[in-house]
Amino acid sequence: MSDFFGKNLEWKIFSLVLAIGLWLVVINIKNPEETMSFTLPVTIENMETVTSRYDLIVSNLEDIQNKTVKINLRGNRLTLESLKNNKKYLNEIKAVADLELFRYAKADEINKIPIVISFSDEYRGLVFEERNQIRYLEVILEKKKSITKAIQVDTVGQTEDGYVILEPKATPGEIVLTGAESLIDQVNSVRVSINVEDIVKNKKISNLEPKVYDDQGKEILGLEKSIDSVSVNLSVGKKKKVVLQHDIQGTYAPGHITTGIKIEPEEVVIVGAEDVVNKLNQLRLSTIIFDNLDATTTFNPEIILPPGVSLWNGEDTKVAVTIEVKNQIVKEFKIPTSSLTVKTDLQFRYISREVTVYLQGIEEDINRITENMIAGTIDVSDYGVGKHTVTVDFNLPKNIKQVGETPRVEIELIAPEEQQDDLEDGSAGTE
Repeated sequence: MSDFFGKNLEWKIFSLVLAIGLWLVVINIKNPEETMSFTLPVTIENMETVTSRYDLIVSNLEDIQNKTVKINLRGNRLTLESLKNNKKYLNEIKAVADLELFRYAKADEINKIPIVISFSDEYRGLVFEERNQIRYLEVILEKKKSITKAIQVDTVGQTEDGYVILEPKATPGEIVLTGAESLIDQVNSVRVSINVEDIVKNKKISNLEPKVYDDQGKEILGLEKSIDSVSVNLSVGKKKKVVLQHDIQGTYAPGHITTGIKIEPEEVVIVGAEDVVNKLNQLRLSTIIFDNLDATTTFNPEIILPPGVSLWNGEDTKVAVTIEVKNQIVKEFKIPTSSLTVKTDLQFRYISREVTVYLQGIEEDINRITENMIAGTIDVSDYGVGKHTVTVDFNLPKNIKQVGETPRVEIELIAPEEQQDDLEDGSAGTE
């Protein structure tokens, strides 16, 4: 032993130092200190506790449930590589956001929940380079709200010509929606859609998904639904155009008459079971009742629909019935007998100089008539010679009526031997 330390001690010490230095060099070359990046999923703690305790909902859950953070760790390469191997770091390093640290429960306010990075005991010696950097998980918490909505059925496509789907209804007919208050407040309708192309008989369609829409027709996602699917019974009916028939019970004021009755619309399209619709050609309107009507008036009776029959396209069941009423007057006209037409083969002369006729009609029509517009005829073709009082037949304008006493004139038919003398007197005539 003394020989070992006694001889060439300086060289031996130098060799030891050199060996230790070489060992340190080798260690640093083989397992140097370096920095590696790791991507960690963020674990959200106490979510169920917070949402149930305060009746809240995470309205941006889809955005945060797969949230990750990237961290940089400095340490020996072999240690870092062992973490990388088979993603061991997922069990040894945790990124946690505790939802109990929330402050706001409004859709327009964001909760910035700190993300805490922690290491298992085995790896506490690693240096977390961003340990002074605070990371946040942005969480939106809102009050939970529920509403009940009727489920509407939309039909797409055309049935065979002349047929129609009659008021399809979903079963069940209502759905309960639950979700963030801001989303629930946007809900306008819940609908299912059915393709009815070429359907001509009753049919049941099942497993239809109800979808939620806002007032712009955009689908709203992220709501909890009380039911996942509905069924719809499709009843097929037939379309047909029918006329409308008025029912009027009333009296007109003295001197007034109706000059026309107009129904708008005159026809409607009805839908219903085929066997019922095929028997209908017209529909009656509810009774219009009036008393002493003295002016043109529009009434709005209802269309009387048989059971199981409805109007196509939701047309109004009320229509407009206009009863035109006008005043009538009686006017006297004195017609010269010389303007009358006489049917006879004999010579004649008038004893009456004029004939009086009373005409009745709408005031404006009567006032347009003049004496020369009234054509009268006397038929004495079967009468013999002598004086006769005969009826005058008048050819009257449309809508004008003759009233009062029958107009008569006195006329004398002249024998052939008297014709020459009468002609000289200028008092006879012929047809």
